[in-house]
Amino acid sequence: MLVKSTNLEKLIVLLKDGKWHSSDELAANVSFRFGHTVFEARKKGYFVEKRQIAHNQFQYRLLAG
Repeated sequence: MLVKSTNLEKLIVLLKDGKWHSSDELAANVSFRFGHTVFEARKKGYFVEKRQIAHNQFQYRLLAG
């Protein structure tokens, strides 16, 4: 039986390398509404850092905690 990953699981798998990932990459690989998933991750104790790289363009990474 195939088990579908949750958006939170997809986000953590993508960000766990500690590198910066663009909003476009998160939208394509996690969910178009990845912002809510980032909120969920933070609520569960994950340290997700966000930086602005240009007007309306952001990158995200998971910090070891």
